Amino acid sequence: MRKGGGAGKGSNYERKLCKILSLWISNGKNVDIFWRSSLSGGRATVAHRKGIKVRQAGDMIAVAPEGHAFCSRYFIEYKHYKDLNLEAFFLKDKGLMAKFWKKALREARKYKLEPVIIARQNFTPDLILMRPPAFKALIGNNAPGMSLRVKRSSGAVEIRLLADVLKQPFKG
Repeated sequence: MRKGGGAGKGSNYERKLCKILSLWISNGKNVDIFWRSSLSGGRATVAHRKGIKVRQAGDMIAVAPEGHAFCSRYFIEYKHYKDLNLEAFFLKDKGLMAKFWKKALREARKYKLEPVIIARQNFTPDLILMRPPAFKALIGNNAPGMSLRVKRSSGAVEIRLLADVLKQPFKG
């Protein structure tokens, strides 16, 4: 069970974001390009432990052809928690968000994908975390809006408001 609201909160958040990203990829035409992955990413974890390689990884999969290119590049994790310890992440590379980012880096590496976390802490806007080159490939170099780049021992991570990213055209 997730801290600060339970598994239902996370599941609802995942469904909502799958629809939002589907609309973004399709320029507002389709809400059904992406959906929650089986066991919310757990299917890949279970298969990996058994030595079985599956192509499904992360919290989101493409259920329509328009999403296949996106999912073949990005390992998507969704996190909605009461407190992600964002201050500890930004300042000390500690806390819950730091743990999530490090895990996303490890998991994405297994599948040769770029890690992406879309996260929401209660009473804050949605954030999207990616490595800087991945942001450049996704939305270009000079996208307006808030951008925070934090250097970590594992490399730099760029944090943006999801709403700002969604205003940019998808550069599929």
